[in-house]
Formats: sequence, C-alpha cells, structure tokens
Amino acid sequence: MILIIGFSFALVLMALSYVFWDQTLSLFFYRWMHANDALLQAAAGIPDLLAYVVIIITLVSWGLYFLLTRRGYKNRHTQFLQLCGTAVPAAFIFKSFLQFVLGRSNPWMWAIYHQSPIFYWFDASEGYGCFPSGHMTVFTALIAGFGYYYPRYRLACFSLLLLLAVALIVTNHHFLSDVIAGASLGMAIFLLANNALNPIAARKPSF
Repeated sequence: MILIIGFSFALVLMALSYVFWDQTLSLFFYRWMHANDALLQAAAGIPDLLAYVVIIITLVSWGLYFLLTRRGYKNRHTQFLQLCGTAVPAAFIFKSFLQFVLGRSNPWMWAIYHQSPIFYWFDASEGYGCFPSGHMTVFTALIAGFGYYYPRYRLACFSLLLLLAVALIVTNHHFLSDVIAGASLGMAIFLLANNALNPIAARKPSF
C-alpha cells in the first residue's frame, strides 16, 4: 500500500513538473550558465559515460559474486552483488527502451533551438530521448540496493542521489520530470529485482 501511494505521488509530481515547472527551471539554469560562458561550455561538454559505468559495475558485481560464492560465502554481501549485477543492467536496458519509444527532446534542444519539450515517439536522433533520465534510473537502482543491504550508509547514499538529481537539472541535461521518472523507474526495478532474487530478504521491513 505504501509503495502504491509512493509511486502515485511520483506520478502526480511528474505531471505537475511537465506542465508547470520543467521549462521554467530549464530556462532559469540555462540563463544562469549562459552568464558564464566557461560554465556553459563545461556543462555542455560533459561526456556520457553511463554505458561504460554500467558495464564495469555489472562485470565487477558478478565477478565478485561468483568468487565469493565459490568460496562458500552466502550473506548480504553476495545478495547485494547479485542484485547489483542484475538491477543495474536491467535499469539501463529499460531506460534505453523508454527513451527510444518516448523520444522527448532534452533541455538544450528547447533552450537553444526552441524545440518544444514534448514527446517525439520513436525518434532516436541526437538531442532526443531524455525521458526518463538514464543516470537517475541506473543510480537509483544501485543506491537503493546499497541502502537496503547496508542501512548504516543509507543517509549518505540518498544524499548522493539527491546531489545527482540536482546536478542533472542545474546542468540542463534533464528536465525535473525526467529526473522524477528516472528515480521512480530505478526504484521499481530495484524492488522487482530484489524480490525476484532474494524473496526472503525482500520481505524484511527495511524500506
């Protein structure tokens, strides 16, 4: 019930953001960066390394998982590694599919080329496909899993996730609704993967 309420609330926030807040925030931060040309160029020139990060995390997670289980270890560490090796690539695949299907133009296309930030279905051209945010999807799935199995570090983890969300909006790489959608999708993928891989652990009232 709590999860249904949470995802419903996120859906409402996405709708409100899409209608009222996305363009206002994007224009504000674009003008703010445009006042400092070096900052604008730095933000626009940030490379997208997400695919490489996903590959590294997946390989390292499964490598450590098989190494530890072969040595007889079966604990929360191996459960997290299994979850990480599954949820992270799944998050990347799901976000890539949705980005292609929805084809929303990103804030740069809107601010510079006045391209309306609506959905251009099945448009894989450069500058399109920013909904949901891939970084938020992948890192929410990862950090939610880390916070679940290592609750001592939960506050630090979600603080980093919030910082990532702010950075994506401030640098105009995503609209607010993209970030909310990415976080919601990442959380859903974490919950589904954790329940499928570790059903006993998933029933514990950790979240």
